[in-house]
Parts: sequence; C-alpha cells; structure tokens
Amino acid sequence: MGFMVGAQPIPPFEPIDAEGLRPLLHGPWSFVSPEDPLLGGLQGASLNGYRLLALVGSKNNVGSVYFQAYLVDVKGMIGRDAMAFGLRNAGPYPGYNWVELVRYEPVVRFAGETFDIRQREEEAHFFRFLGALLPPGGHLMVEYDSPSQRETARILTAGYPPACSPLGYALLQAGCRNFRDWYIPEGGREGPRKLQGFKPLNEEASEMRRRQLEAELTPYLVGGSGEEGESLRKTAREFALKALDELRDAYDKTAN
Repeated sequence: MGFMVGAQPIPPFEPIDAEGLRPLLHGPWSFVSPEDPLLGGLQGASLNGYRLLALVGSKNNVGSVYFQAYLVDVKGMIGRDAMAFGLRNAGPYPGYNWVELVRYEPVVRFAGETFDIRQREEEAHFFRFLGALLPPGGHLMVEYDSPSQRETARILTAGYPPACSPLGYALLQAGCRNFRDWYIPEGGREGPRKLQGFKPLNEEASEMRRRQLEAELTPYLVGGSGEEGESLRKTAREFALKALDELRDAYDKTAN
C-alpha cells in the first residue's frame, strides 16, 4: 500500500523518502499512475536496483504533456535533480506518438554520491522503458546540447553515423532503427540540437533497416587515419560494435 504526501498518494513502491518528495509536488506536478496509458510504464520501473519516479505536469499549447523522471536508490533516496524532463504526445496515427527529452542528465546526484547510469546497464533499461511507451512508427527525440552529451555531439559533428554515438546507441536500444539529426550547422538551428529515432512500422521495415544499419556500421569497425583524433575514432568503433551486437540480439529474439 502507498501512503500520502499532502493530498497525493505515493505510488505503491517502498522505501521512498517522503520528505524528499514534498518539494517535487508543487504547481501542476503529480504522480503518474501506473495505469496511465501514456506514461504509466515509467512509474516504479526497475533499473538494476534503482527505480524510476515519474511525475506528470501540465499540457502545452498543442496538447503534449510534460513529465519528469527521477532516479530513486535502494534506500528510497531521490536524486537531487530530474534525470529526464520531457514531453509525451499521443494520437491516432503512428507519427503522432512521440517522446521528447528536452533535458536528459544521466549523471544523477544523491546526498553524498554521484551515479552515472551510462556506466552499467541502467541507461539501456531506461531507454527500453521509453521505447516501450511508443507504438510501431512512433519516435523518440533527445537533446544533445547539454554537457553530459558532449561525446555524442563530437561524434555526430565529425560525420559518424548516429548509431556510432552514445545517444544513438541508446535510441537503438529503445527500438529505433531510423535516425534524424536536428542540427544544420550552415543554416542555423532552432532550439537545442536533438537526435531523433524512429521505431519501424512493422517487422519487414525493421529487418530492412537492420540490414542497412549493418552495412552502414561495419566499415567503422576497422581503424584508419583521418582528421579526427584516435580517441574519437575509438569511441565511434566501440559504439558501432555495440550497435551491431544490439541489432543481432534483437534479430535473434524475433527469429526464435
């Protein structure tokens, strides 16, 4: 059973720092119900011992709803800042269904410690939960202008395929197979740089993109000379290899 913070019932997972919750539940913010069809899949979701605390806010002028996701540790302590702040939209057609992380901070500060969810499997779990919110044909967008996304920014600016970057690999784990980089260096840009990933509409489209991505990524497994530093090439190769493994694992699961 949950208990109350003010007039709001805490979702049924414990332990939880009730005192730490109170300042989060201000203005339009309230708990996401686990039964909520748009965001319920995030509430209480397990990330290797950590859990997600999801809050829902108001809607913007086109009807998309704001949300926040906090990380909760095994003691029930809540991260000092939201790990993700974004928008969720839904509609009758696949392209109307999307999630945008306006701010994504994988380095979470707790009292006395800092935890980077990218260092283990927590980030993979988080993005898989995000991808599960969306139907086939939906899309997920994530900013990469913040300091925590600097490595992705460097790799994409150098011209590597999106799946060779940390954020592109995370979108791949969410089930995305097509990518669009919202950055036009010569013509200017509006808002922060974002990487957009699209889930395939069906198994046929997914298999076609798997083959295309394998052909696109395989050349980056081989080292070579160029204007970019060896450190950047090494990182791109590492993520290309991870992306290929992810594609093959996903194919094996659907084939069996």
